[in-house]
Amino acid sequence: MKKYIFFQIVLFSILFISCKFEKDDEMKLMVDPSVPASAEKPDSLITLPSGQVVKKVGNDYLWLGDILLSESDLKSVSEKGYIETEEEKPYEKYLGNNPITHRSLREEAIENSNSDALITASVGVHPSLQRTWLMVRYEYAPDLTPDRRQIAYKAILHWEKNTNVRFLNANNIKEKSHPRWGDYPCVIFTNSNKNNSYVGMSGGRQVINLRSYQHVSAAIHEIGHAIGLYHEHCANNRDNYININYSNIKPAFRHDFDIQKRTTGIHPMSDGIDFNSIMIYGSYTGDTEAVYDPNKPMMTKKDGSTWERSEVLSKFDKMWANKFYLPVIPRNDSYIELEKIVYKDDNTIMSERERLNLQGYLNNGRSTPPSPDNRLVNVHTP
Repeated sequence: MKKYIFFQIVLFSILFISCKFEKDDEMKLMVDPSVPASAEKPDSLITLPSGQVVKKVGNDYLWLGDILLSESDLKSVSEKGYIETEEEKPYEKYLGNNPITHRSLREEAIENSNSDALITASVGVHPSLQRTWLMVRYEYAPDLTPDRRQIAYKAILHWEKNTNVRFLNANNIKEKSHPRWGDYPCVIFTNSNKNNSYVGMSGGRQVINLRSYQHVSAAIHEIGHAIGLYHEHCANNRDNYININYSNIKPAFRHDFDIQKRTTGIHPMSDGIDFNSIMIYGSYTGDTEAVYDPNKPMMTKKDGSTWERSEVLSKFDKMWANKFYLPVIPRNDSYIELEKIVYKDDNTIMSERERLNLQGYLNNGRSTPPSPDNRLVNVHTP
């Protein structure tokens, strides 16, 4: 348990105490200098120096289908072929001391963590510094349509009901930024004709784009990206379990099924592929922009059988979220208070003693909150 508690403490300090984040992680998107100007046009496929292919749609860069890339992410994918993880960066320079324990964050990372805890996948990204959230602060864009608000709302409830992931409704919070550090990390649910999201907390205000009139599972999937999950069908062991029917996939969409080449620092929740994951596409799609024949599968299992796209979180989706998140109650002080139900990473519920011991550990030995009056009102609404 201790191996990932460090990140929760750090992120509490980032989100509610100091709200520090690097300006390099702002949501500006870059034009890669290695790409010829002729390729810089809407909906163009761009092959980066790493060999990875991204799709440029307007000012956005999309990777593996629906993953939005920030400037730093695009640079990393261009140079290395994957999104660089925070433990590979000199994060000591901007994090300093933990405001709760007053100890060096680097020292706590070494003491309370191991290398396996720094990156994860189910297939997921890194629950590392400034990439996971303590609570996912969110807002609805002012013009977000009622149908999109409804599925975003239901998706939030689904994640909270089944996992330790918690969301902070910031729609009525006037303070949007820190006078020194800029915009607070926040997800903005936004109207679009495409579904996409950044992977993990990118810093500042980041969008989850949603199409109109669709099933809530689409929003559950995009939130999965925002908290740190990649696609299951892009795992580096994918070809051991799945056949991709490229002959039925149109060229502009074939790179959506590229394998993530990275083989180190990956922490899968199972040895194989989770065909029940919310993060895997189904065998079929009705999108005729993507496939030639919607009656033929895009993907099959090795035995030729097919699967339907999941509409809910799978066991392994929950395990991933429960391993790297804690159900924190928002407060206006520095105390880290946990909800009564805290899931372990095997999806069982902690006993009261386990929960209080953990809460005490998070608060330098104080297992009892100083005052319940310091809790913030946090109600989700459509």
